[in-house]
Amino acid sequence: MQGPYRPMTRRRFLKVAGAGAGMMTLAACGAPAGNTGAGPGTNTTPLPPGVQPTATLGKAAAAGRETTIELYSVFGGVEHQGWIKTAEAYEKSQEKVGVKITYSPGHADNPKLLTAVAGGAAPDLAQMTPFSTPQYAELGVMTDLTQYMQEAGLTKDQFFPAAWNDMNYNGKVWQMNWDADPNFPFFWNKDLFEQVGLDPDRPPETIEEVDEYTAKINQTKGGKVTRIGMIPWDQYGFSNSLFTWGWAFGGEFYDPDTEQVTPDNDYVVKALEWMAASAKKIGGPDKVSVAPPSLQGHPFGTGNIGMSCLVTPNYRDIKEAGKFKMGTGQLPYQPPGAKEVGAGAWLGGWSLFIPKGAKNPDAAFDFMKYVSATKEGTQVQYDTVGFPPAWKQSPALEKMKNDPDMKPYYDVLVTAKHSRPAIPAGAFYFNTLDEVISEVLTGKKTAGAAMKEAKERTMKETQRVKQGRHLWQVLA
Repeated sequence: MQGPYRPMTRRRFLKVAGAGAGMMTLAACGAPAGNTGAGPGTNTTPLPPGVQPTATLGKAAAAGRETTIELYSVFGGVEHQGWIKTAEAYEKSQEKVGVKITYSPGHADNPKLLTAVAGGAAPDLAQMTPFSTPQYAELGVMTDLTQYMQEAGLTKDQFFPAAWNDMNYNGKVWQMNWDADPNFPFFWNKDLFEQVGLDPDRPPETIEEVDEYTAKINQTKGGKVTRIGMIPWDQYGFSNSLFTWGWAFGGEFYDPDTEQVTPDNDYVVKALEWMAASAKKIGGPDKVSVAPPSLQGHPFGTGNIGMSCLVTPNYRDIKEAGKFKMGTGQLPYQPPGAKEVGAGAWLGGWSLFIPKGAKNPDAAFDFMKYVSATKEGTQVQYDTVGFPPAWKQSPALEKMKNDPDMKPYYDVLVTAKHSRPAIPAGAFYFNTLDEVISEVLTGKKTAGAAMKEAKERTMKETQRVKQGRHLWQVLA
């Protein structure tokens, strides 16, 4: 449990802002990728020809422009090259504004960005994860975009509902989603289904059927599970897994009317109980041994897992390897809480915002609008950076719909009703869920007790964040 209220010191702010960033699996929101160079813990996979290592990342603005805007970008590798091309396309679309790109890594935290804002040297634009909107708004590091949106004619009905929800906080628009990441389509190994006597063209529709299929697929050798139907607790991290299955059971994680987090919702608790029961049936989560420790890709690609959620890069890699036939569809659900297949789907993504103190907010919004809510800009972004747009009028969506690799994600994008709760202590909430879910899976806590604890801790932290001072006061 957390201790009594303490003043928001600089050290404490950076700790709160970064809570969960290290543990949370951000692949489910289009996490940036790229080679950071040699060194312990870095990605040493060779980059494609022409892709810069992060040490040299950046882009100068086009010469001879009246105004130069600076974008702090979290992206490295291939995505960084996409942002350069997108910025160049914007520069070609008009003659007055040049775009400088500066590499500034970070997710829920971004020390370089926050220090720049506090020091009066804010960039004109920055990248952020949508669920961080309330946290950044409460810290006073964002520019209110409501009037800009109104003058541009950008309205609620033009964006996917979950994305629009994340763009707003306390009746104001603070950021614009240029990416709406669909989490998750559902995939199954058709060859493995056929091998154990299941119909390869009939995936499970309910969680009960997932259990039935899993019982036929599971295989144990030497005390280890060497083949498994599904690993419910490992769908890109514990908290991402619980969000997915919690909604698939019909649960909710936040009540906007009371402004309370609700992990203790009956259906969320039932989803966690199911995850824990699935682990207990095989002797515990540590009994799973379906892939070698040195495996670089997703373990579903080994052919030893029957069913899984997959983000786009993993799906493409496994499909290209051609080791087995895959089926694609929507997530199973569990009545009576949920009513239909796909109920567990949700949107992650990335956004652009204008930091408080930006010198060129008008030009910054024009670039933001180009990337996030114009036909040309959203198409350029999709073709170069490669992420699905949140703006429903983008021609990229038709291209996505007709792409066999992207069609499963398109189906989630246009039907998903949820996103991770955007609250002032969002990162803390997700980190706390990760912590207590681990204790439930290992039998140290019951699901009900763990979710009650997660609620109490998160609500206390939410109040602390709301009572904290603005960033420039915090870092003073």
